[in-house]
Amino acid sequence: MAKQKISFVSSRIPLYYQLENVLREKISSGAFEPGDRMPTEIELIEQYGVSRITVRQALQALADDGLIERKQGRGTLVAARRSRKKRFSGTIHLTGSLDELIAMGMDTPVKVLEMNRVDADAHEAELLEIKPGTPIFRLKRLRLNEGKPFGLIINYLPDEIGSSLTMAELSSGALLHTMETKLGLKLDNAIQQIHAELADPYVAKLLDVRVGTALLSIERTVYTDENKPVEYVHTLYRSDIYGYSVKLVRDNSK
Repeated sequence: MAKQKISFVSSRIPLYYQLENVLREKISSGAFEPGDRMPTEIELIEQYGVSRITVRQALQALADDGLIERKQGRGTLVAARRSRKKRFSGTIHLTGSLDELIAMGMDTPVKVLEMNRVDADAHEAELLEIKPGTPIFRLKRLRLNEGKPFGLIINYLPDEIGSSLTMAELSSGALLHTMETKLGLKLDNAIQQIHAELADPYVAKLLDVRVGTALLSIERTVYTDENKPVEYVHTLYRSDIYGYSVKLVRDNSK
């Protein structure tokens, strides 16, 4: 069989991850049925023109996700659909409520990675409605669920807010709650953008996922009742643990 080399989607994504997804697609599409024997390591090496370690890493990832299983004397088989499962269970769903966002901050712990006072770049300045170069507080933290990291949070706070909070309060997972209770700010609404983003090596290590894993990227600016921005935050969530749902309704005004 002729070699079928895989083209890199991105130079940041390892070859084993791309091979894994080729095989994953064959399983999900039915090209490999439950109970079918998967190609051997040698067959995969010859078919795709990759190394043995690449093949083994790809197969291990599929096994970890319950898509394939190794049987003594029978080789590697496609798992029955009933046994396919992710390694992690439980999804946090946010319904679009600012109250639920504040509650999640109070209920899930965080681990502080960095805390710096920096000059706002053009993007941060625009969202916080300040001039570029204005000092702001930047916090980098991991949000945990049952001891597992599921979100990398980077908060940007106006200088007057960051300066008014103690180190312990800045380290807390409940920043928005603290702003309301200590600083007397009345938080009214938030605007956020959601898209997919691939985990680079740095983020993948922090969130305990493979490089190239699709993450849920949320950028959000929080405003007071006077429409003043008090926080800009960019969070990368593990999509196997965190989800987002929105209720859609008909416009009856027409």
